[in-house]
Amino acid sequence: MIWEGQELTITQLKLKLQTDDRSVREAVWKAIAERRLADRPALNALWEKFLPLRLQMGKNAGYDNFRDLRWKQFKRFDYTPDDCITFHNAIEKVVVPAATRIYERQRQKLGVDTLRPWDLDRDDVYPPSRPPLHPFETVEELVSKADAILHKVDPELGDYFSIMRKEGLLDLDNRKGKAPGGYQSSLVQSRRPFIFMNAVGTQDDVQTLLHEAGHAFHLFESIKLPYSQQWEYTSEIAEVASMSMELLAAPYLAASEGGYYTPQEAARAEIEHLEQNILFWPFMAVVDAFQHWVYSNPQDAASTDKCDAKWGELWARFIPGVDWSGLEDSRVTGWHRKLHIFQIPFYYVDYGLAQIGAMQVWRNSLQDKAKAIRDYRSALALGDTRPLPELFAAAGAKFSFDAGTLGELVALSEKRIHELEQVK
Repeated sequence: MIWEGQELTITQLKLKLQTDDRSVREAVWKAIAERRLADRPALNALWEKFLPLRLQMGKNAGYDNFRDLRWKQFKRFDYTPDDCITFHNAIEKVVVPAATRIYERQRQKLGVDTLRPWDLDRDDVYPPSRPPLHPFETVEELVSKADAILHKVDPELGDYFSIMRKEGLLDLDNRKGKAPGGYQSSLVQSRRPFIFMNAVGTQDDVQTLLHEAGHAFHLFESIKLPYSQQWEYTSEIAEVASMSMELLAAPYLAASEGGYYTPQEAARAEIEHLEQNILFWPFMAVVDAFQHWVYSNPQDAASTDKCDAKWGELWARFIPGVDWSGLEDSRVTGWHRKLHIFQIPFYYVDYGLAQIGAMQVWRNSLQDKAKAIRDYRSALALGDTRPLPELFAAAGAKFSFDAGTLGELVALSEKRIHELEQVK
């Protein structure tokens, strides 16, 4: 799209939402929204085409509905769709109030009457980082300081990362013609992980590298098992490995610990991370609850107008802290902007469940770091040889959907945020 005479992608244009000028943020946000709404008819047509095909797939496979088929495809033997509904209700009860408090703090910081979507960033859910942290100048700096941080977390895990540096298993720089995104891939024949990403000098880059390093450590630990089937762990425990590493590395982000920041910047990075974790659960609940509604009510879901209405209803239920007045078309078509709904149905709750596990690993590390790391590595070394509840237990976590567990983690996060806010 064209902005001020320059052709930009939506991703490039979204960087301009980090300006302190609210009028510019509003103009940028509305330009992006207008471009996205231009695709509304095409996306609705796609939905009307492939929804019946998915329903038929479920029937062809011998299931009552498409959701049951997906449950088997994802190897979800340890929790049910009803457990997900319990999870949604728990999020509404104990996480939504905490998320609303974060939005209220953001409103007060900005000194505005209501928080609008252009006061946020990343799926119109997260408060933006303004001005953004700039932790490194070169990829070598990113890598060398990550190496130091990971050795502080655990010397043996740090050695794994050093192996990846030595063997050329890191492709981290952003360059022309390179595919977008970031991920860890398994090179099974050589029994090595490989990390791919596009670093440009942001805190997100640091967090992404630590996240993917957690995935890499999972492979290093589990590939010692004798059979390849034992390495094929599901995403719930895989994301515990990666999300835990982000949290375990947080105490070492300051330059005095080998990291990137002043003490104040390190505190800010950790605050933003903990806030993002809290805000993620309600957003995840919207995405997951929407999909449960779709495949439990396929006749209603065949109507894109009813899909819009349901998304709007769920958004109001789980994310009440943002004022969307006058922007209803953009709000109710949010389901168009979540690729999981279109491309990987029912794959999103995994992240919410993994975050519960990861935050329990983090909680344990605050009490006894050495034991928390041992338990974390023990769980990774089990690969896919145990059911999910046992893998979580090995990591020192409870595989749970209840408000009690969530409430404890939210309270701990808010306590830690308050402590970090005192760093001057």
